Amino acid sequence: MPFRTALKKEYSTSTVYGEKYLVPWLASAGLLAYTPEQPPKDYFFQYGWVLPQIFNPEVNLRKHYYFGALYKDQAKILFRFWERARRGHVSQRFCELGVVSQNELKAPIAVYDHLHEPRSRGGLLIIQHGSYQWVERESQPDIESGQVLLYRGVERAPVFRHLGFEPEGLSSFDLEVWHKYLTLQAQMLSDSVLSFNTIHDRTKRCETSHLQDGTWLSDDLATQAGLAIHSPGFARKLWAATHQSYSLERWVGARKFGPHYVIFKTPLFNIRITTCFAGEAETRVIDPRLLNLIDGVGCRVECAASRPHEFRRGGSDLKSPARKGKVAGDTTPRKARKIEALLTGAASSPW
Repeated sequence: MPFRTALKKEYSTSTVYGEKYLVPWLASAGLLAYTPEQPPKDYFFQYGWVLPQIFNPEVNLRKHYYFGALYKDQAKILFRFWERARRGHVSQRFCELGVVSQNELKAPIAVYDHLHEPRSRGGLLIIQHGSYQWVERESQPDIESGQVLLYRGVERAPVFRHLGFEPEGLSSFDLEVWHKYLTLQAQMLSDSVLSFNTIHDRTKRCETSHLQDGTWLSDDLATQAGLAIHSPGFARKLWAATHQSYSLERWVGARKFGPHYVIFKTPLFNIRITTCFAGEAETRVIDPRLLNLIDGVGCRVECAASRPHEFRRGGSDLKSPARKGKVAGDTTPRKARKIEALLTGAASSPW
């Protein structure tokens, strides 16, 4: 029996708790339902064994991928956190179950204190479905009250435009699009493997090359759900707005992608995080209505709600991004294998 087949889906990865709740851990029940208050053995940090579905089909799963990282050294900060958890030396700063309803979706998320050695920098560790982000307290002063600051660099663009709307003001057709979108997000958050794969499906960096990082899986799921994300209209605007990347660290927006950048505040339950070794403390939002502007540094910020054209940033379209090097519908054999592996078992979501 092939090694990958022998490992496949050995543990439950459903995050559904009760009728409408979601947990931030790898599972709501079973061996992967561990928490910092009930830490497991190191065995369960070896994602190649417990979450083999998150990896590129071409990688060798006999290699150890702790917390999904390519090298064990990349996960040192996480090993230190769980060592402290076993000694009872971690403090929870925020934890909220996800909630699914007809008109609202809240993502599950948990936040703990954690020192970043060797310089003993005080910070916070954010946990969501197998992804971890460590951030400095200075970048996130309001996190204990359930609010998070998001930073996005716009280089030298004079204007940053973001999508704003109210469901009550949508046409019946666009309201149906909104409900389909919320249902799809709930499906993606209802399983930790699907959640991990859809938040990393377009990272495309050397640090994530061993993951399912180039599948654009969420786009394929959106198309299957009946969302016309490649055609003009509300679905494309909504999809583009919720796939813009923000950072949890100010320096990423200000220095790496600056000098102009914007700062928004949003509830913690409105974000989905990539994992720490992917870089840039990257996150995306679920509901663009919940972005509250704090500041535009070097640029002004406009709401695109009433604009008839596709909303833009500094003259650059922010339509649903085209897949680099591919035309719509292009499927290479490698990508086909990835998508087939990712969609296996995803249809059993309760939503």
